[in-house]
Amino acid sequence: MLRDQAYRSILLVVFALSGFAGLIYQSIWSHYFGLFLGHAAYSQALVLSLFMGGMALGAGLVSRLGHRWRNLIRVYAIAEALIGVLGIGFHWIFVAFLDVSYDHVMPALPGSDFVSVYKWTTAALLILPQTVLLGMTFPLLAGGLIRRLKGEDGYNLGSLYFANSIGAAFGVLAATFAFLPAVGLPGAMTIGGTLNLLVAAAAWILSRRGQESIPKTTPIAEPERGGPSPVLRIVLIATFLSSAASFAYEILFVRMIGLAVGSTLHAFELMIAAFVLGIALGARWIRKRASSTERPLILAGHLQIWMGIAALVGLALYANAFAWVGFLMDALDRSAEGYSLFNVGTGVISIVIMLPTAFFAGTTLPVYTVALLRSGYGEPSIGRVYAWNTLGAIIGVVATMLWLLPLLGLKLAMLAAALVDIGIGIALFRLSVNRSADFVRVGVAAAASIAAALLVANALELDPHKLSSGVYRSGNSKLGEDAEILYYKDGKTSTVTLFQAGPALSIATNGKVDAGVVMTNQARPAPDEPTMVLLGAIPLAYLPGATDAAVIGMGSGITTHTVLGSPGIERVDTIEIEQAMVDAARGFGERSIRVYEDPRSNIVIDDAKSYFSSSQRRYDLIISEPSNPWMSGVANLFSKEFYARIPASLEPNGVFIQWLQLYEIDTRLVVSALQGLLGEFEHVHAYLANPADLILVASQQPLAQPDFDGLFAIDTGNELKRIRIDDPRQIRYRRVADRDLLQAIVRANPAPTNSDYHPVLALEAPRARFEGAEAIWLTNLAEWNTDLLKWLDIRLPVSDPAWLSPQSHFPGEVAASRAADIRAALLELDSQSVAELPPEDRNLVFNIRSSAAALCTANPSDQELAVAFETLAELARRTLPFLASPLLEDVLIEPEWLPCEPDHKHVREALALLAAAARRQEVEMTNRARTWLSAEPDRPEYTRTLDPLALSTLTLGLIGQGDFEAVGIAEEQFGKTVPIKDDAGMERVLFSAWLEQPSQD
Repeated sequence: MLRDQAYRSILLVVFALSGFAGLIYQSIWSHYFGLFLGHAAYSQALVLSLFMGGMALGAGLVSRLGHRWRNLIRVYAIAEALIGVLGIGFHWIFVAFLDVSYDHVMPALPGSDFVSVYKWTTAALLILPQTVLLGMTFPLLAGGLIRRLKGEDGYNLGSLYFANSIGAAFGVLAATFAFLPAVGLPGAMTIGGTLNLLVAAAAWILSRRGQESIPKTTPIAEPERGGPSPVLRIVLIATFLSSAASFAYEILFVRMIGLAVGSTLHAFELMIAAFVLGIALGARWIRKRASSTERPLILAGHLQIWMGIAALVGLALYANAFAWVGFLMDALDRSAEGYSLFNVGTGVISIVIMLPTAFFAGTTLPVYTVALLRSGYGEPSIGRVYAWNTLGAIIGVVATMLWLLPLLGLKLAMLAAALVDIGIGIALFRLSVNRSADFVRVGVAAAASIAAALLVANALELDPHKLSSGVYRSGNSKLGEDAEILYYKDGKTSTVTLFQAGPALSIATNGKVDAGVVMTNQARPAPDEPTMVLLGAIPLAYLPGATDAAVIGMGSGITTHTVLGSPGIERVDTIEIEQAMVDAARGFGERSIRVYEDPRSNIVIDDAKSYFSSSQRRYDLIISEPSNPWMSGVANLFSKEFYARIPASLEPNGVFIQWLQLYEIDTRLVVSALQGLLGEFEHVHAYLANPADLILVASQQPLAQPDFDGLFAIDTGNELKRIRIDDPRQIRYRRVADRDLLQAIVRANPAPTNSDYHPVLALEAPRARFEGAEAIWLTNLAEWNTDLLKWLDIRLPVSDPAWLSPQSHFPGEVAASRAADIRAALLELDSQSVAELPPEDRNLVFNIRSSAAALCTANPSDQELAVAFETLAELARRTLPFLASPLLEDVLIEPEWLPCEPDHKHVREALALLAAAARRQEVEMTNRARTWLSAEPDRPEYTRTLDPLALSTLTLGLIGQGDFEAVGIAEEQFGKTVPIKDDAGMERVLFSAWLEQPSQD
């Protein structure tokens, strides 16, 4: 027979593994239900509530029936085995449930209220069996251990609570940082289930060692009259309210700290782990004290008051969190290692703020249970306390999400929860003392505690300028002094701010600016404005006869406002999950006025997937512009499963528009989203609204030529002019890719597809944001060689510079405008043209003229020739990709700036190569480029400067002739001598990837 201490130690290890698996479930269930409920905050609240509700039922079941079971450890083993089986099978059950719900059940329901009831009810039923079983585990194991080891009730209860909680803390971290990246949601559930089966096997073996003694009596301690006794009533009410306050703290701390450290998946799980760690340490600390105390309710009163005070201290410490995060942002390198340290740092911040409160939250359950055991309520009291504790947790979560946060805000909601704990402590003191001296102490404790709460309420100001700073992105712990907060609301799912800073009016979610708008027509538009307007305007050009549209995400409301500028539109559904966002966007006034006043506008507060499924409407246009995918809960709007459901909500010739960020993200992650979209839509066009906002136009039918001219004949044209787009060619020139080219980028940058069940974006985008990454394979398309785009019928070189704007937000248009200015300066078309050039372009013009003089001498030196070749290559790079052949006359074709016919052989060949590339005559391009690349290997090193241009010219000439096979041969023949670097190397890789696929559009 195992010795008692060894037996307990093994059981504690077993229960720690059980807690490890249990928090894997809680974490992963939040992801699953986020897919169904539409927002991480909703799913987290649901899972917390259901997790606790099911556990309450399980604990209550044990309290009623446990005294009849001879071997509680064996029953515990059976419960763990069932949990494991359900965990392993959960993914397949959930996927089948989702398909049936979206395809059959929700479309048949009569309205959104019924859909909501269905979603929450069925979600509860999905995890109810497992949570009930999880709720049985603690009272079963505690009862079994207490039966065997008598006289150490408090120590045993505290030890079990500690073991389970410490395992849970590590389970949260393992689920997010190890299992999700490696095996996704299904694999993580399988790991959790397998652990439960191992725990079950170990418990079954232990159940055969030693004999539990069933209590001879199982007192319920309810008198014959008058209902439950005072002690029982006091303890159950106290544990209920205490648990409600504890879970209110958890929700509130997570929301508050998320404003400082970022609303990412990693940040959320780190905060949960910090809170659970505090509970574990509290449970460990209370073990001996719970066993040795003579007056457990007095001890509980002290603990409750200290918990409330700790919450107030945490609130005070929280005011410094933004400065701490700002320090981390300043101190750490923007690298993967720096991001790991950032996570460690934010984890420490979470521990500093949350752990004291969580510590005391971990002490109460063992003490309350001991109080009932000491009062003669017997073994059922374990399950009773656990059940009422978990019921309190449900109320705490629901009340905080639905009422406290929206009505009181973060600070007052935290104060309210702290006062509940302090009130419980004072009430326990009052009910447990009977001497005048004790009453004096109660009065002093009450006065001191309430004074502390009032002091925090009056002295502590949670400055919206800090809460809205987005310090986790900018490093600035506070908005600028000129920022004026116009709207601030702690909504049900997020904190929304509208603020004016300089000329820009911005709306932010959890500190992340979702839209910035310059409200005066005289100032240059903010970079976000072209994106928002073009998201609404471009689809109208593709489908001028569109009547029904849906916009996913409110933002500023400008996109919906732009769509409503078309008189043919009969209805626009704007789908936003946070009401506070809708309320704040009113502040954009006339820029979004149609959203609120046009009778064709319909605002829907719901999750897009649920709304599309339940409404069964089909749209001509669906425009998706959610927040950035690194924000928790948003990445599933960029998943292959989301894209797979979009066609069912589109008319047969309907058009889907997707915004994709190219800033604070790398090419691989953009590709992970692109693959899902390209897998569902056969025809795709891509536009760049500004340097880093990609707009994808997708359809399952061939896309017609867009009528951009027609946009200026309707009110939508006024929105375009407001953002300095007053010519259709300015929109047309923003087109940068078709499906083939996007597929080539995908091929050149292999990445796993972002999926609901393998959330690549949610896991990796926060790192890319921290590093300040850029999806250069897509941003570079703005200034890429136009010749391939011309042959792909994507974009033509500029033949008339009159419409170009150097103030455009589109880098390609700015580059083309600069190319036209360089041309004008070289040809002296404007006496002021050279002086008005940017310094870099002005230096190029001076270098060209200086090199011209050197090239016209009889024997230019090698140094002069090297400079001349560098200058020729730079002139070609600045002009050739952007200007049509007629505009390159006298610049690259028979250059007017060169007043002589150079004698030097390599110079003449270089000029001939440039002229061939500029004329864009495919055969001449091919011949001249071959001649250049086939020249003797010992030609001067300075001529190598033009080798990348020569290989590009050869490739483009062969593509223009349709001789794709020869492209590969040319790369094999000449590529070894031309280094792959910079944009030219990227272009060559992209050529190869593009040639590997058949044409789609």
